[in-house]
Amino acid sequence: MADPQTDAVPRAASSPWLGVNAPRRSVLADEVYEILKSKLMDNVVEPGSRLSIDGLARELKVSPTPIREALARLESDGLVAKRAHHGYTAAPLIDARTLDELFRMRLLLEPACASWAARDATARQITGIKDLLAEMRKPLSGDGYENYKAFAAQDAAFHLALAEATGVGLMVDALERLRPHAQRYRLYYTVGIADDTVPEHERVLDAVMRRDEVGAAQAMSAHLSASRHRLAIAVVRSIED
Repeated sequence: MADPQTDAVPRAASSPWLGVNAPRRSVLADEVYEILKSKLMDNVVEPGSRLSIDGLARELKVSPTPIREALARLESDGLVAKRAHHGYTAAPLIDARTLDELFRMRLLLEPACASWAARDATARQITGIKDLLAEMRKPLSGDGYENYKAFAAQDAAFHLALAEATGVGLMVDALERLRPHAQRYRLYYTVGIADDTVPEHERVLDAVMRRDEVGAAQAMSAHLSASRHRLAIAVVRSIED
């Protein structure tokens, strides 16, 4: 019986969508998770497509257990949905209305978050945020989620670090609850994101470092408004295409 955590894998499975990214040696659940997440983020698996646990296990040459674990994590990310008696399906891409609702919520929360961080952040927290921005300045090596995922993680970490710097646990919880919805940007992530996002983050951090509560709120509001505009254009283009 296959080990649910470390299944032996001979060579890459011949799959219509996994291709060369199929695992070649021992596989852990988090590796399966990363493979599936990359394909969902790049829309290789079409939105609404059914995801068969047994079929994926055969494709990846693993037992069903790491597949189930990966799909459960992807459900919490908002990238797959589970329905009773139907199993898992790839979640739909975020639409214009949902995108607008998401940013309306973020515009309520995150300018206040930046303002409170400007007032309450410790020197160590500010240094940590500066380090995150330094990593975000590194150029992306290409298009697609695989090249972008480190930047995406750093972007999320930047916003979460500001929330943690407020010292308000409920703020951190609120932003964490919005993350699954933000994950559904997927195809739109790479639309000029790095070149625009980093300078906007720098303006937020600059205000936080100067303890400028009003300026930090304004910089965050400007960043979120610009991000919403960029992504709204990408959504419209995807519909037209």
